[in-house]
Formats: sequence, structure tokens, C-alpha cells
Amino acid sequence: MDDKNALETMNYLRDNGTYRNNRLVYVGNVPFTMKDVLVVAPLISTLNIYDVGGTGEGKTQKAHDIMSLFGDKACFMEGRPDFKSSELLKELNIEALKTAKNDKEIMQLTKAVNSHVFVVDEMNRCPPIIQNYFFNFFDGKLVHQGKVYKLGNNDYSFGLASGNIGNGKYVGTSDSDRALKDRMHMIVEVDYPDFCTTPLDDVLIFMGKKDPRTTQGNNYKNMSKEIIDLHNLFKNREIPLILPVIGEYFHKGLDYLDGTGKHSKRAVKNLWPRINDIKDGNHENKVFPLSKRAIFSAMGLSQAFKMMAELRKNEGIGDDIDFFLDSLKFTVPYSGVLADEFVTQAHNGDFYSAFDDLMQGIRIDLGEKKDALSAALIGANNGMKVPKALDALVAQEDVSEWTPVREAVESFVDYRKENPDGVIKLDSIIEETKKEEQSQ
Repeated sequence: MDDKNALETMNYLRDNGTYRNNRLVYVGNVPFTMKDVLVVAPLISTLNIYDVGGTGEGKTQKAHDIMSLFGDKACFMEGRPDFKSSELLKELNIEALKTAKNDKEIMQLTKAVNSHVFVVDEMNRCPPIIQNYFFNFFDGKLVHQGKVYKLGNNDYSFGLASGNIGNGKYVGTSDSDRALKDRMHMIVEVDYPDFCTTPLDDVLIFMGKKDPRTTQGNNYKNMSKEIIDLHNLFKNREIPLILPVIGEYFHKGLDYLDGTGKHSKRAVKNLWPRINDIKDGNHENKVFPLSKRAIFSAMGLSQAFKMMAELRKNEGIGDDIDFFLDSLKFTVPYSGVLADEFVTQAHNGDFYSAFDDLMQGIRIDLGEKKDALSAALIGANNGMKVPKALDALVAQEDVSEWTPVREAVESFVDYRKENPDGVIKLDSIIEETKKEEQSQ
């Protein structure tokens, strides 16, 4: 797919369909509509997305729109207390009934395993034990008779879920545990003031129909081929070296906890953040370190946004750190890493306000280290250590959030000497994400 066709495909996905949301948000100094965030970016990157919020805000409509893009290669599931994945993915093999020696031999997989998109509507209406069935869907795999089968077709599949949240206002709902939220990659509260539909969107939605039910059917034309081609273009992009290193800050740096034996939140995870003498002026009592999967998700999402900005030839495009940090707003707040007390007591239950508060300090810290980090990475990419730049991150004899970053840069110097021509592409990041998911 060339850039012209890629741009046409992206804009078609944004500008068509029944679901609409033209609220503007800024990622990497570039304006994007929330439809870019909720539809286009996940389709490009195949990141799973969980739309949460109040009832009647278009979550199910968006799901039907996305399903229509893939024709018969879409699988729809209702969140029910009695749901079983076998309802959709397994069926009786009638021809084997006469010769089968046991029940296993009469079961076969359905065509649904070849779907490109797996939708779970009202996921949190399933109790936690039933939600466990969805782990494999969002990992892109199915276990059948002791074997692991890959979901999707042409190496393309992603998951989409919706759910109502509202502090007990919705009867029969359950929260999802952190492991499932981590697999959802993106979690967005679609009716949050910064993300909800604009007043003009609302007027046009109200004018468009008299029936309050979701519009089903051919809301889009079948765009399977074009979307897969767009995704393949995305996969072939190179990952800037600074992103994996910044990822180490969020994965290992934010684990730093002063005043404990191992200087680690993970080491005291059963009591964190209720730790004696914990600091409340930085991240220590606010956020748990991000998982590797969360880092992969933020890297992929940030590069999807940057690809969109470049194809649209937006002006004033920010750097890769800007895109990464701004993308975290769609992956971190509801992922389960923010401390409950920090969200509920300091920010009255507003996850995004808590996230912005956290990021204010982190952005200042990263801004102060940015030049030194860039200099250290330029040297590392050429197989050389730059002591002055490394010491500006953190002195060798000190221990802080930046110690893992310094160690990562120093280790990369040796790696680059042994692999002078190595590059990192997004397809390798996607593969690592899948390996991480399938190993858990």
C-alpha cells in the first residue's frame, strides 16, 4: 500500500460510519478526533480497546460499525453470566459422530476463529470467573484439545469490548481484574468531558434517526483488505531507539521506592502504597510500574498516531517522546496501576485528573533529562558510552528512577557493537507483545 492509498483508507475510516465523535485531542502536538483515537488507531495497530462509560454513549454502535468493516470476518459476543467461548468457536462434527471414540473427537472449531475482530458487548456484565474466558480472545489465541490455535486471518485480529461504569449504578456488573485490563491495551472512558462527543455531534446524531436502537448492517463498506494493508505498512515502520529506553523508565524506573530494602514497589506489592515513610511528592505512592505489555501497547499506539500525522502532513509534529507520553492517557488511567487512594481521595475518583497530576511531575523529570538521554543514545547507537551524558541521568554510584535507564543505555552499547546493523521494527514489537501474552 502506498502513502496515498493509506491516507485515503485512514480518512475513510474517520469520516464514515454511523458512530461519530469529532472531539479534538492532542497527541504529539497534533490534533486528532476522538474517532481517530477510538477507531482508526486501534485498527492500524491491532491494539485491543475497552470502551467504558455510561449507557447510551455510542459504545455498541461503534462496535457494529467496526464489525461491518470486516464483513463476515467479525465475531460478536454478549456479556452474560452464563457465557462460554465454546458457543462461538466450537461445534459438533456430524460426520465424526459414528466413528468417534470420545467426546473430544466430535468437536471441531468453527469459522469464527478466522475472524479479524472479536467484540464483547457489555463485558463487565459477566462475573469475574466468566470474564476469564476472554483472556484468550484478547491474546489472539484459542486452546482446543491441548493445542494453541491463533485467532484471526492474514495475521490480523484484535479485540473490542464495552462496559458500563458508574459506582454501583448498574446492577449485575463486575469490575475486571488488572490482568484482563492489561490485555485490553487501551481503556477509554468515552463520555469523559475531554473525550465525549461535541455539541454539533450530538445535534447531528439526534437529527439522523428516530429509532434509539443501534444501527446494524453495512455501516461501512467491507475494508478488510485495505485495513490489513494499512496495518502491514504500520508494522514495517522502525521503532525509534528512545522509545524502548523511555519504556524502561516506566517499567523499571517507576518501580523505585526509597526507604525499602530492595528499593522496589514490586518487592512490597502486597502492602503498596501503604508503606511506612513513603514519599507523596513524586510517583512513589501514586503509580505502580507499568508491565512490559503496557509498554508495548503505548509504543505501538504512539507510532500509530505518528504515522497518521505524517501521512496527513500535519504541521508542528512533536517528537517520539511527545507521542509516547500523550498516548499513555489512553492506556494507563484505567489499567489498574494508579493507587486507589490517590484516585479517590486526592482526585475524587477522577482517573484522568489523577493521571494528569502524576504525569506533570514525570514530564518535568523527563524534560530535564531529555538532552542527556538523547546524547547518551546517540553514543550508544554508535557503540560508544558518553560518560558525561550518563552521569547527567544519574551518577554511577547513586540509585534512583534513572538507574535502570542508565543500565539499559550502557547495555545497549555492547549490544550495538555485536549488532551494528540491527534495527527494531514495529512487527517485532507486535510479536513480542503476543509472546508476552501467550506466556501468561
